[in-house]
Amino acid sequence: MNYFIKRDTNEYGPYTLADLQKYVASGNILLSDLCRSEGLADWIPVSQVIGNIPVPAAPQPPGAVPMAYGAPAPSPYPAPPNLHWGICVLLTFITCFLFGIVWAFVQAAWVKRVQPNSKGILYYSVAVGIWLLSIFVGFGFGFQMALHPRGTDPGSWLANLVFLGTVFRVAIIIAAIVGNFNMRDSIEEHFNTAEPIGLGLSGVMTFFFGILYFQYHFTKINEMKRRQMGYAV
Repeated sequence: MNYFIKRDTNEYGPYTLADLQKYVASGNILLSDLCRSEGLADWIPVSQVIGNIPVPAAPQPPGAVPMAYGAPAPSPYPAPPNLHWGICVLLTFITCFLFGIVWAFVQAAWVKRVQPNSKGILYYSVAVGIWLLSIFVGFGFGFQMALHPRGTDPGSWLANLVFLGTVFRVAIIIAAIVGNFNMRDSIEEHFNTAEPIGLGLSGVMTFFFGILYFQYHFTKINEMKRRQMGYAV
């Protein structure tokens, strides 16, 4: 007897019972996926079809999964932001880090979808808000000096401006670093619970490279998922 598999709105098959056992063992078919046999319209969980039948371990095709990761079962979670990390690095430097700012929010929005408790968007928003405030204050100082060129101690104005600029820069860096580490925690939690692949992220790399480091791993994960779907259902 042959079986069909349904995940979300997609149907796959037909598969023999042996095929179901093999794909369940490899993680390409989940026990929670829906299944029906030929000639029947009712869908039931795969677990009810497999039952107590032993599931043999299925070998992975050569090169199907990078060695740095385990093989996660397909899940309803959206894939990470899909942009090659090399392109991300190039665009970040070409745009003088403006692309990096935008991409940080793209990554944080995805993390928020899969880990609702993530606060990456909040911390990145604080960093951007302080940056915009520093620009506003800088223009304000310049405007005041233009209005009062005489009777004003330029050294005092410049000293205040330099001091505030330093405070703003430190605050921006702190907010961005806190956001990066919050993102790291959320990403690790997701890929060790909901989609368990045993992902571990370096604190040093997170500190110095942040979103570029995250995108490197997202690129690897997306490549792994594409390879997996190549031999999955």
